[in-house]
Amino acid sequence: MNKSQIMGVTLATVLLSAQGAAAELPDPESVSTDRLQLMEGFPPPADKQITHAGFMRPYPNPRWSFHHARELFPSRRVARGNEDVYVLPRVDGLEQQIAELTFTGPDGEPMSFVQYLDSTYVDGVLIMQHGKVLFERYQPGVPENEPHILWSVTKSVVGLLATQLIEEGELDPDALVTRYLPELGNSGWRGATVQQVLDMTADIDYSEIYADRTSDVAKYSRAAGMSAVPHDYTGAKDLYSYLPTIGPGVDDHGKAFRYRTTHTETLGWILRRVTGLSTAALIEQRIWSKLGAEQDGYMLLDSKGTEWAGAGFNVTLRDLARFAEMVRLNGEFNGQQVVSPGVVQMIREGGDREAFKAAGRDFQPGYSYRNQWWISHNDDGAFEALGVHGQMIHINPAVGMVMVRLSSHPVATSAETMPATISAMAALANLLRANAD
Repeated sequence: MNKSQIMGVTLATVLLSAQGAAAELPDPESVSTDRLQLMEGFPPPADKQITHAGFMRPYPNPRWSFHHARELFPSRRVARGNEDVYVLPRVDGLEQQIAELTFTGPDGEPMSFVQYLDSTYVDGVLIMQHGKVLFERYQPGVPENEPHILWSVTKSVVGLLATQLIEEGELDPDALVTRYLPELGNSGWRGATVQQVLDMTADIDYSEIYADRTSDVAKYSRAAGMSAVPHDYTGAKDLYSYLPTIGPGVDDHGKAFRYRTTHTETLGWILRRVTGLSTAALIEQRIWSKLGAEQDGYMLLDSKGTEWAGAGFNVTLRDLARFAEMVRLNGEFNGQQVVSPGVVQMIREGGDREAFKAAGRDFQPGYSYRNQWWISHNDDGAFEALGVHGQMIHINPAVGMVMVRLSSHPVATSAETMPATISAMAALANLLRANAD
């Protein structure tokens, strides 16, 4: 696989060495959080301890570390604010039907919804229709009130904020990146527009090959502080130092979609420059403090205190559901307009579907990418936020459905779970469509 063909598969699988998709997956029950007893005891037994170096490997360490990231990395709070908690209303009667819902799995065999959850190593899942919780389930041992890392779902939060600033006239999508960040004047973003960064169609010399420790993603990981820096490492050790070192790609900007996390790190830098706020403060002031969230969130930081704009947001499942429901309602939630309706409409329009094909993501047929969101273009107009190892927001406007999922799948790439997910979401939508009739 060459640099121009890299699929967006993970941010941190570089830390997993060569485990990758070829590895035989463990029985999900055997790596259930309650069985593992990781970090239990004072002190925990040596074989149950997890440190920064063991955040991702060996598996099943992520089953603990994905909802304890702030114990391993520096972080910045995203406060819930002073709003009363917005209580999510609940409706009984469909939980068993959802659990037993059967559809055709990727191997052509019947699969129940519970089997789907188990096979995708779900830590927690919540399903709503028209704002009412129908189904909420956690893996045994997973703390409901402990924020879980969202990985690349973070990108969609940042993309939503960028789109709002465009709507307000504070950010020009047609402006060159270098108008806001002259520091990137000699980088691969030279000549690229903000919109091309938002849609990941700017071409840069950057690869995300996670089983290859010489890949550019290893440099990104070290700069962000995700992985340890070898004693003889001479590369950049923070994001502001690293991004200007990325050179130009081989194609013209705007020609092809290729998923690269460093685009979102550049976008985060632009938003900080435009607003004068940290990423955490921007999310807090514009979104999180307005949702009636139950818990504070937090953003993970590099060594210089810069947030991982492409990966570092951590929140609880129910608070993620509040955010997703706000997006489904075109920005209106908890008695206020959190973002403009035009912002959500702009995202839902989708991006260039032909450009999307350049990424080689055959497991997402018909999709496009717009402002850091994945647009399915299916008959229901479903759109999504996706993060590696199984993080997901799925919004189906036609049936008023929101599904949020937090996971710790052993394999990072969405290619591992998306075929089953597409079938599961279609079956779930049909069940809820019938429920509304």
